[in-house]
Amino acid sequence: MKSPEILKEISENLLKTAEKLEKVKVFEEKRKRKLISLLKEASENFFKLSREVENDNVQMAEFLRKRSVEIKNNTNDKAIEKMGEREYIKAVEKMNLYSKTAFYDFKPTMLRKLKRAYRFFIFGMALYFVLAGLSTRPELAVTALILAIPAILSMLSLQRRGYTGLMLAYAVAPIPIIQSPMLIRMFYGVLSDPEAIRTAAEYLGKSETFIIVYAYIVIILSIIDFILLAYGLYGLTKHRHAFL
Repeated sequence: MKSPEILKEISENLLKTAEKLEKVKVFEEKRKRKLISLLKEASENFFKLSREVENDNVQMAEFLRKRSVEIKNNTNDKAIEKMGEREYIKAVEKMNLYSKTAFYDFKPTMLRKLKRAYRFFIFGMALYFVLAGLSTRPELAVTALILAIPAILSMLSLQRRGYTGLMLAYAVAPIPIIQSPMLIRMFYGVLSDPEAIRTAAEYLGKSETFIIVYAYIVIILSIIDFILLAYGLYGLTKHRHAFL
């Protein structure tokens, strides 16, 4: 495989860049220390990855090598002043981010773990919309309609490993997670009150047995939904470095 050697070269390039940055005078010392720390961390990540490569993704490795060479060549006072301090800082920060996301491009096992978390989140959100319809409470259905578009956008972006998708997931997930215990408490309250069962049966024109079975189904689905969403969010957070 070619990728491991290229990744080692990237690691060396970034170490040399950190050494060159020590001599740069355009940055204040605190900023310089932070940038050097980011470069060294990225170097360590690429070196570690070079020993763990499972997928020989030469095209990606060459792209990363090109970026590492660009940063190394631009690490001097004249080049930084020309490109702008902010742009140089962004380049270093992005290289550090690449050093973390690269694990998902060269290690299919990590990508499979990410996809499993993604599937849990997808199934959890799908079940949330089902439960919103089963809840018999119109306000929950309206809330589900409001969340529908950002939830769909989140799913699409997550599939492409977009950072926006992760942020949208964090934004839409709290309400579905809160809804599950609400429904459990609400329908358990119905089950524990014979009068509530009779009233619900008369209101809906159904048998009491139907109301009991319906309540149990909603409770079980709510528990499953809570588990799916909680595990999905945990997995997405654990693999947050996969997103760009």
